[in-house]
Amino acid sequence: MVYTANSSAVVCEDMQSEFPSVNQINHSVLLTGLLVALFCVVRFLYRKTRRNWTSVNIFIIGGGPIGLVAALLAVKSKRLRKLTVIESESRRDLVKREYQVCFDIENIAFLQTVGVEFDSIEGCRDKHGFYTRVGIFLDYCLTILENSEKKIRLLFETKFDKEIRKSLEKESCRTLVIVCDGKKGQSARFLGLDEFTEEVSCQTFGAMAGVERPHLREVPTQEIRAHNLNFDLSAYGPYSQDQNGTTGFSLKIFGNSKCRYMCLAIRKCDSPTLKALRTILDRSMMRNIFLKCFNTYKLKSEPGLSESFVLNHMKYSPRLFEVRYTQKCETVAYFDDCDMFVVVEGEAALSCNFHTGMDINQGIRGLHSLDQFITRVTWAESEQSISSALAYKMQHSTKLFSSLSRDGIQEFLFS
Repeated sequence: MVYTANSSAVVCEDMQSEFPSVNQINHSVLLTGLLVALFCVVRFLYRKTRRNWTSVNIFIIGGGPIGLVAALLAVKSKRLRKLTVIESESRRDLVKREYQVCFDIENIAFLQTVGVEFDSIEGCRDKHGFYTRVGIFLDYCLTILENSEKKIRLLFETKFDKEIRKSLEKESCRTLVIVCDGKKGQSARFLGLDEFTEEVSCQTFGAMAGVERPHLREVPTQEIRAHNLNFDLSAYGPYSQDQNGTTGFSLKIFGNSKCRYMCLAIRKCDSPTLKALRTILDRSMMRNIFLKCFNTYKLKSEPGLSESFVLNHMKYSPRLFEVRYTQKCETVAYFDDCDMFVVVEGEAALSCNFHTGMDINQGIRGLHSLDQFITRVTWAESEQSISSALAYKMQHSTKLFSSLSRDGIQEFLFS
């Protein structure tokens, strides 16, 4: 019995030596927790420090309104390392551009956040927005950029080509290229983006007219809108005036006092006038419609148009055409071999075959997501974060295109 008792004691002592005590377990758990917490803190501080110091080179192709607004956004970004703007025209030619632009209320508020003070820009304002000559706006943006403390290069009279593309590939850090060279530009193709486009009908038909009066000054002028207009075409054949209740045309007169433009549009319907103006190619009919519309709805302070002046100086659509929006299907990409992001903005990405005088706003709306995109581009490390940045910008572009094709003409013309 003694042996048995002694044996049990030995067994108990051996079991105690094989298993750690409660204090040892608590000590191990505490040590592991401290190590995990320390690792998390170090990783957090590393990521925060890296994000605070990580920057990106931004290269903008195109010195038009969209390109320079993109430059203003880049300058405001804390992620900017170096900014380069390349423009094929000279600075003098840029600021001499004459056509008038209108910024709507939404984009006025947006541009004010990047330092644009509309009270300092020559122009006029009404309920639809702010009107100014595009050259005046470009000169204002260039002055802000030239006085910036950031590292900025403005390269005028320089065309983007394959040689410049090669120099971008040799940049020492991550590069973001923003293409803003208009719908006729070829920069996106040089950079390797797909040229495929998608076209959507706005279920609207319209015609355009323009006239230049050289003897007048380029004074910013408010736009004029008139709705539910019907025309009597009986003088041009068996086409009677539309009966009351039939959908009428909307007219818009815009542009500065020297260069005046008109757009005439109507939603898709069964109107006899719509059918006639779409199928009949009679220049005198469309010319007289624009002449009478202008003289009826023009500003009281401006002179009317005579038939002889219109005959020699008016350019116009000979008949109605279908209004369509076109979007470049691939507007954002990443090239890992040279660590370069490319995004296409403005008319280079999305355009309309119908001018409303407020077309600049659709390009600026595309830039609303640019600041966040610059941040995502700068911070992206893994394949997942890079894909997430690309998806973010693409989703915004797709949403903008859908919105404009559905409501753009309604907002810019019919409302």
